[in-house]
Amino acid sequence: MNFFLDTSICVDVLRTKGAQKSFELFESFDGENTGYISVITVAELSAGASLSPLRDAVSKTEELLAHVEIIELTEAIAIDGGKIYATLSKEGKKIEFNDCLIAATARSLGMKEIVTRNIDHFKRIHGFSASVPEQFKF
Repeated sequence: MNFFLDTSICVDVLRTKGAQKSFELFESFDGENTGYISVITVAELSAGASLSPLRDAVSKTEELLAHVEIIELTEAIAIDGGKIYATLSKEGKKIEFNDCLIAATARSLGMKEIVTRNIDHFKRIHGFSASVPEQFKF
């Protein structure tokens, strides 16, 4: 099965006491499942690791990234992300622009579900659903 992940799930795995189901999800990527993330998530994780006081934050982040497929930003994804942001802004349901780009990246792969801890944000996007790792069996 394919899973498109929001940054929040990656952060779960990087935390010492992160959610167990997020760890299990990542472990499943070494078998039958595939995890995808946006290059936007890479940027967010890189910023967090670089700001972290932990000496091994950068290396742990790099290790985590080795388990997922990273999808680059394209012009089409950028345009779609901008449209998502504009639509939500007009509706008074605005979310962070990075989340719009992450959703557009998932949509570029034909995926309409994001695994996230920010359910409320991604559910605002028309045609999208959001799940937490606890909803899946691994």
